[in-house]
Order: sequence, then structure tokens, then C-alpha cells
Amino acid sequence: MATFAFERSNPAELPPFANEVLEGPPPTTWRDLKRPKLRRFPRHGEDITWLDYLGHGIAGLVFKVTIGGGDPVALKIFWRTRRPRPRLLPTGKGYTQDEWPLEDESHNVALLEKLEYLINNPDDERPLPILRRPKTLADVVANLRGFSDEVRDSPVIPPLPEDPIRMPDFPPLPACYGWTTVHRDEIPHLVPAASDHVDGELGWHWAIVYELVPGAPQDLAVGQAHLDFFYAMGFAMQGYNPDNWRGGRLIDMNDLSASFSTGWRRPSIIPRDAKEWFWTLDFENAPKQKRRLIQRSFKRKVVSKEEENGAFFDDAKRGTGNNQGLSLDG
Repeated sequence: MATFAFERSNPAELPPFANEVLEGPPPTTWRDLKRPKLRRFPRHGEDITWLDYLGHGIAGLVFKVTIGGGDPVALKIFWRTRRPRPRLLPTGKGYTQDEWPLEDESHNVALLEKLEYLINNPDDERPLPILRRPKTLADVVANLRGFSDEVRDSPVIPPLPEDPIRMPDFPPLPACYGWTTVHRDEIPHLVPAASDHVDGELGWHWAIVYELVPGAPQDLAVGQAHLDFFYAMGFAMQGYNPDNWRGGRLIDMNDLSASFSTGWRRPSIIPRDAKEWFWTLDFENAPKQKRRLIQRSFKRKVVSKEEENGAFFDDAKRGTGNNQGLSLDG
């Protein structure tokens, strides 16, 4: 299903996804770093076992699941499947474009995957850049470009920056295992409800699969490693939200904005002290409301790829998908 969702969608409507399985080294050309694309989850389309509800927010909701009999993972299902349409400004002159959390998060995790690979697999013949202190957008772009194949393979040695900083270690961010899709009829009911019926006429959702990170008080040393890395790499950051950090590890990648993404803002690129950033070591703002999962009796119809391809996308193309499934109202 995920392959069909990718191949039959309008390219202008797609988030920054690549239709290759997330296996092996990622591509690291300048184009790939500037416009990174998240690769596909290797077990997409396999059966999902729903174990627990983990939380929800403005972007979507998160479940603890197993997929294809694998280890438990966190499955983040996004409310909005389609790219938001431009909205007419109140003045009637011009339009504004709303942010798309799926697009921003996919951009972030795809870029982080590339940086992790490059930093953790050094090559003496293709050295990493000497970073400049990120005072301007030009500094951030120059640092990022220094990781590209074009710069690292060039015989021309870049000039030393006037105000260099140390290359940070890559922090222990939760692993991202790629993108997939989920039939709405598969998603359990929640009692009490937790829903946002964006694109409710469609019968499926985009989702991203992550390493499952248990709750733990914030570790200042681990958190400082994250803060140092985000600063050096030019990631803008949302303010500290205890719900989005576990043991000093950031678990919500929508709290970041990479350069060339819609939410990036230069004033947010500043050095931070973990002792000040983590104003509480708790990992919840408040005790979460318990929600009960009511499993569905969803069964995949066994059809040929051609039949599934046509049926699934005729449904999505018409915008008349089954809207009975994600009534998380219980």
C-alpha cells in the first residue's frame, strides 16, 4: 500500500519522501542535503499489532505497535494527509501557506539520518567540514554544504572560517525507521476520544516509524549533547516541552526546524545550557489521561497489486475514501 500511495500520488502533494527502502547509506549530494527525503520503512504493508496509546498533539497521534512481528516501535500517524491549500489573506490581497507538520518532520529526520551517517562514518580521504559559528543563514548553509559529496570530493580546499567551532558528536536521537501508510480502518478507537478529522474523506494516513523511547527523567549530559549539536548544525528549536523529551533525548522531531524548511528562524540559533533549558527534569507536563484501545476487526482483502493499486487510488483520487474508520470518538 505504501508503494502505491507514493507512486500514484500527485508529486506536488507528496511530503519529502523517497520510494526507496531505508537501508544502507543515505545519499549525501548537496541536493539531498538541501532537500532531504525520508526513505520508506522496510516492513511497510505488514500487519500492525496495536499495543498502547502513547499520546497526541497538533500533528497527529502516536501508538506503541509491532509491525510484521518485529520489536515494539512508536508509530506516529499524521492527521493531515494532503498538503494544506494556500489561504487568502484577510485583506483579500495575496495568500498564506500553512505549515504541514508531516513535511517539516520528514525533512528534519531525513537530514538527521544523513548527518548521523557522515559524522559516525568518517573518511580521511573525504574530510568533514570545519564548522563556522552559525551567526547568519549564510553560515548555516555553508556548514551544511560542507557535508555534501560535491565539497568533500572537490580538490579545492575550502578556506578556514574566521570563527570555527568544534564538530559535535551526533547525539543519541531516537532512530527513525522510515515512512509508511496506515489504513484508517486499522486504527483502534480510543476512549475517551482523541481525534482531529483533517482530510476525513480519505481512507488512509501517512505515518513515520520511530524507535520506542521509554519515559525517564531528563539527563542533563545527554540533553547538552543534543543542544550543542542542534546549535552547530543550525537547527531552530521550539521551547522546551517536557512531554517531548525522554532522558534528555528529543522524541518529537517537530520541535526542530532545519534550514530550508518553513519553520526555520535565525534568532533561534543560539548556544544553550542544559541546566537552564531543562527547567524541570520531569518528562511530562501533567499526568496523561488514560485512554482505552478498542481493537478493530480490520482484515486486508487479498488482491493483486493491480487491483489494490486501482481500488486504493481511485478512492483517494476521488476524495471519497471510507470515513467510518478513524472515528476515534469511541
